[in-house]
Amino acid sequence: MKLWSARRGLWNRLALIKFAQADVVDIPVPGADEAPVRAVPLSQRFPGIAIHHVLVGERIPTDEADARAQNFYRFLVRLGRIFGPNVPGLPSVVADRTAALADAYTAAHRRLFPVPELPVEFRAPDLGELAVASPYDGYLKATGPDTLEWDLRSLAAYDVHPGLVRLGVAVTFVQEDGRLRATAIESELGRCVPGDADWDRSVGLALCAATTHTSLVRHYNWVHLVPGTAFAIATRNDLPTDHPLKRLLWPHVFRTHFSNWVTTLGQLSAGGDFESIFSFTRESLLRLFDDTQASFDATVVDPERDAEARGVLGRGLDLPVLANSVALHEVMRAHAARYLHAYYPDDAALGRDTAVQRWYASLDRLIPNGAAALGDVSSIDAASRLIGSLIHLVSYQHEARGTLLWNYQMWTQVQPIRVYADGRREPVDVYQRLVNANFGLNIRRTPMLADYSYLALDERGRAAFRAYLSDLLALQTRLEGEPGALWKVYPEMLEANMNG
Repeated sequence: MKLWSARRGLWNRLALIKFAQADVVDIPVPGADEAPVRAVPLSQRFPGIAIHHVLVGERIPTDEADARAQNFYRFLVRLGRIFGPNVPGLPSVVADRTAALADAYTAAHRRLFPVPELPVEFRAPDLGELAVASPYDGYLKATGPDTLEWDLRSLAAYDVHPGLVRLGVAVTFVQEDGRLRATAIESELGRCVPGDADWDRSVGLALCAATTHTSLVRHYNWVHLVPGTAFAIATRNDLPTDHPLKRLLWPHVFRTHFSNWVTTLGQLSAGGDFESIFSFTRESLLRLFDDTQASFDATVVDPERDAEARGVLGRGLDLPVLANSVALHEVMRAHAARYLHAYYPDDAALGRDTAVQRWYASLDRLIPNGAAALGDVSSIDAASRLIGSLIHLVSYQHEARGTLLWNYQMWTQVQPIRVYADGRREPVDVYQRLVNANFGLNIRRTPMLADYSYLALDERGRAAFRAYLSDLLALQTRLEGEPGALWKVYPEMLEANMNG
């Protein structure tokens, strides 16, 4: 235990330094680095990370580079290989997870960021409630007039660390009086129904599968890497510095390449956070990223179209997370429409802009299975929906599928981060690493609630940026007047981009 104590003390100190020294980055006017950034396979950019189909930027542009931060992350990776945060053979975390959190989340952590809160929906965990009121709302899909499901059976194809239960899970829900009730769970534990001896354990496995998929796929692969990289590369490469659309999009793509570089290095390098915290072996973890790149459907970026595709609209269900997501999407879509109308008198004028057409062609080419599900640039209305969805991706979805898990993943007595076949709890080093990884997601970043009118070319653009800020502030006031919830995203929580 002396070795563990030394390692924990060191890595806790490094997590605190990283958090305390992070700066909020000012977004410069574009133009400092206009050289194209090629899309290359992740395995080419990061030798040793065998993800071959996911594309990333071949370099960090000079206007995004931060040599001090990059050297710090390189140091962390090298240190992790010789004196990492994990020690084999440690005891399980204590059963009282409030006590476990008190031990792992120290007074020094708490001086920098508040302690996680326990969601109301976790106090008597009900999958029916969590299916619509949690960060996992996007998994619900209709299967019949009164039946719906979570289908995470595909995760069964990926090997897990020794002693763990595979994560392939399907949950069946019945809709009754506008609410959902989980009626069956199928998994490696067998088919369970409420009242069975393994029901509570099966609920935990279902939540483990959902949070694992959310962190690895829906957040990192389907926000940062796959569409986020495409959005950043197309915007940087295909729109001239003084193009009005580039000025509109710039706050939302700047530092994407830097962010993806530092986080990929820390999360996906050998011995990184992802394989050390979650269930999958390294080989399976990397294969999961390639497989879910190929299956990416851009519909998930547009909340209304995604909900329609899943068949959950018009059923009389209360969908509070979806309503929150759509409220923010509507403000972002209106911002895009107002800005485009300021520069294009009609659809024909937009269609004649070859730079916009070139930008969309690159986006469509770089996004697996194309960008058409988000719209196109054939009209101002279609382009507004597309652009609003991309802004929503890097702000709302980045928050809801990533940082928001702070109040969910810490409570492993309800939502285990690993499920052991013999029923034991996760080791203390895995839990400590989970806490520090999620703590790091809360580092201060460039806020959405700021005046970016200085990026505009002229008063038309400046007025549009100011109107957007006004709309966000009005939505903030409206949401504050409604009942609060830990799954709820407010404009003041949003970051302008995926700045690591």
